[in-house]
Amino acid sequence: MRQPTCGAPTKAGGTCRSFVPTGRSACVSHDPSMADAVAAARRRGGTAAARLRVLEGKRLRLDTPAALVRFTGGLLQDALAGTVDIDAARTIGYLVSVQLKAIEQARASDVEQMLAEVRQLLAEARRRPA
Repeated sequence: MRQPTCGAPTKAGGTCRSFVPTGRSACVSHDPSMADAVAAARRRGGTAAARLRVLEGKRLRLDTPAALVRFTGGLLQDALAGTVDIDAARTIGYLVSVQLKAIEQARASDVEQMLAEVRQLLAEARRRPA
């Protein structure tokens, strides 16, 4: 059984081809009884998009602990000023902690590799005649 489509006129002059939910006469966008819910959803979407736009331009190189401290300080100030949503700040703060752990692990791996190289050079130096 095929679900019916809306058929209401669109802003572009065509006909809407969205599916009509069971028990309704038009799609969610064109059903007059859903107008308030659709408008509220659009407002929420606009608010969420505005929150994300605040974060645009903040793409920095966050590959050192010092860079993470600077970024986190700015994020904290933005959250306190209300220009960044507190939930977004909380999520970003968590991701900063993950990034810091990744940096620490990479550095530990680099130190281990350098130590292995030093040990190898020292062993080779000991084998050489004086």
